[in-house]
Amino acid sequence: MMSQQKNSINLFKQIIIRSKSTQIEKLAVTPNKYNSKSSGFNIKPVLPNGLFYHPAPSAPTPLITPKTFLPNEDIRKTDDLYFNSEDYKSKIQDNLPNMPIISKFRNPKSYHMSKEQIEELQLLRNEGKLSRKELCEKFKISDYFLSIATDSNPETVSKEKLKILNNSSKWNYKTKKARESKEKRKIMWEKDL
Repeated sequence: MMSQQKNSINLFKQIIIRSKSTQIEKLAVTPNKYNSKSSGFNIKPVLPNGLFYHPAPSAPTPLITPKTFLPNEDIRKTDDLYFNSEDYKSKIQDNLPNMPIISKFRNPKSYHMSKEQIEELQLLRNEGKLSRKELCEKFKISDYFLSIATDSNPETVSKEKLKILNNSSKWNYKTKKARESKEKRKIMWEKDL
């Protein structure tokens, strides 16, 4: 009887200690649905040391309507008292180095090549010394334009066909039939039937 009372008193003390404990367990990482090691969504901004200003991603007050939602005739769109655009521009410029890079910069596409340049491009592609990516960088064109303007290297095409023929011996009946059907459809498509 006495031992039961001691056990219950000890248990009660432990519960009180736990409930009055001020240490809260801190998580190492904020839990989210992305894998922290392999996810492509690991864009982490570089923040400055010490305190920094991080405004809310909304209007400072609910009374301010963003300029995009105001009609062109509205006086508030041009009024500096209502919406001080210089203040916002300076804040954006100050925080620009800390913002994450969301997308890769793409060069403007160029489709104005002369016939001689396209012939040179075809010769370089037939030689097979430069990859498609290197050719695109050299001539400042897109990969899509390269595929339209030039034909594939005949040696590469023959190597690919040989590889397919070597692998076709391992195919089962269903895969062979599917490949034959695909070839027939390609021929019909080329003849426009």
